[in-house]
Parts: sequence; structure tokens; C-alpha cells
Amino acid sequence: MPSKYKHMLGGPSLKVDMHTGAMAETILSFTSTMCVLYIILRGPKSMIMKNGLLSMSMMTLVFFGRGYTGPSMNPANVSLTSSFFLIFLF
Repeated sequence: MPSKYKHMLGGPSLKVDMHTGAMAETILSFTSTMCVLYIILRGPKSMIMKNGLLSMSMMTLVFFGRGYTGPSMNPANVSLTSSFFLIFLF
């Protein structure tokens, strides 16, 4: 990569220490899974309402998690480092 373009390669990074980021991702992922299960299994019968509730719940979780991990719950944005394995795989 030419050095004049290196500044464009910046991606998301942890905004807190590694253990706090791992705990935040764990809580956010568990909460999102529970929201999806509840909305799909016990939610409204209308597919439009289910879609709206799923969208709002995911956006709410991403909004509250951004202070810890930036764009949370998106492992495609992370390079393969020790923080990747700690936060997204455990």
C-alpha cells in the first residue's frame, strides 16, 4: 500500500480496555440474540411489525454499544489480532 493512502485504512478499534470491550460485546451479543428470539417467537403476528421491532432493537443496541467498541457486533471490520480473538470469539 502506498504511504499516501495509509491514512485511509483506519478501521474500528476498541475505545476501552480489552476486558471491558469483551464484556460489552458479550452483553450486546447476548441481548441481541434474546431480542431476536423473543420477537420472532412471541412477538406480533405481522411481519412488518416484527421487522420494525428487530430493526429498532438492533439499532438501539448498536447505539448504546458504540461508546465501548465503536461499530459493535461486526467482526468483519476487525483485523486478526489478539483483540479479535478475545472480543469476538469468546
